[in-house]
Amino acid sequence: MRKGELIVAAIFFIIACVVVGEAFRLGFRWGLSGPQAGFVPLGEALLLMISSVVIFISGLKDKSGKTFFIDKRGMTEAVKIFGTAVLLTVGIIYLGVYVATILYAALFSRWLGKHKWTTVVIFTVILTLAIFVGMEKGLKLSLPKSPLYWKGLFFF
Repeated sequence: MRKGELIVAAIFFIIACVVVGEAFRLGFRWGLSGPQAGFVPLGEALLLMISSVVIFISGLKDKSGKTFFIDKRGMTEAVKIFGTAVLLTVGIIYLGVYVATILYAALFSRWLGKHKWTTVVIFTVILTLAIFVGMEKGLKLSLPKSPLYWKGLFFF
């Protein structure tokens, strides 16, 4: 596992270096009309670089040989998380951001988090409304809508 960790950390470090180069090419300073195109990618790439270095160094120091997926249960949980993320991504394409978020949050918190239905409903409503208010009302960004919205049956 240690060898895999070191390889992945190195790959992410290389990807971060490429992104930093692109951020410099695009410009990363604060211009007259706000940040230039490379401003946000530069910050994210620097965080990725720092994380990669920390993981690489800790991987070099770790001599225990413990693996992340200790048993089949750990691997199953990772596959569930990946699967729900794939469903969210595909759901956004066909159902829009908000309907996909409702389904994802409910599925994730109930199936993986094993929360009570009342908690699931409250969490799902608050998360979806926060995204809606933040993006549509606050930032004035229109996100992909569901087919129900275009038929006038749903407000997002």
